[in-house]
Amino acid sequence: MKRLFNPLMAASVVMLASACQKVERIEVKPATVELSEAGQVVALDARALTADGKPVEKAKFEFSASDAKVATVDATGKVTAVKSGTAAISVKSGEVSGAAAVEVVIPSSIKVTGAPFTLTGLGSEAVVESEVQDDAGRPVKTAKLEYSSSDANVVAVEGNKLVAKAVGNATVTVSSGKLTQGFEVTVKLPAVDAVAFETVPATLKVGESAALTVVAKGTDGAAIKGVSFTYATSDEKVATVDATGKVTAVKAGAVTIKAEGGSKATEAKLTIKKK
Repeated sequence: MKRLFNPLMAASVVMLASACQKVERIEVKPATVELSEAGQVVALDARALTADGKPVEKAKFEFSASDAKVATVDATGKVTAVKSGTAAISVKSGEVSGAAAVEVVIPSSIKVTGAPFTLTGLGSEAVVESEVQDDAGRPVKTAKLEYSSSDANVVAVEGNKLVAKAVGNATVTVSSGKLTQGFEVTVKLPAVDAVAFETVPATLKVGESAALTVVAKGTDGAAIKGVSFTYATSDEKVATVDATGKVTAVKAGAVTIKAEGGSKATEAKLTIKKK
């Protein structure tokens, strides 16, 4: 005996099967959302599942955000960043709920610790500590920083290290993406405690020349680089001296050469002999 197909009965069976599907859990992807700009949007994908992991068709979802000041979510699951912070997105279907974590980090400024800087002594160094902060004042640990100098002849930059090259001023700029922050760096010399001639010939013959070397020293006795000196002779008819410290013998006699730098002075006597 043949059984006749009854479409109404088949539809009833399908409806009964669907009605028997019960939402036991909600799967939300991505489970963690990271946003880095205000207005940035990420769409959540929510799936209702039975106890054995089968999808429940036509399940309805309700979305809500724990902190709308950080992120909002619309009825379709689109999450929009508002301000740096953390929030949770809740997804409900009946009495069952799921969630996604939202982390909003919007880089807002660069903080430089210890600026402005003063470097004392050529070759002296300083390490700059900087960090990018978001608009909630939290450090952005993954942000990369780059440094540059407006005048590398005065202040050279090696990574985040400053190196004094010459007396003067320079602006060092630290940047991270579109963010920049500048700070001033001054290079000065230590106080000069004393100056002294290092090389002075005992005598010179008329017509001969010699380059005098002068060194400036600090209170610790260490030589100070970069000090400028002026020179003078007690008698130009006997010997002359130029701006570089070069002495030229003119005629026989005795002369005193004076060198001054950093408000300190020293003298050396020189005898000029006939050829």
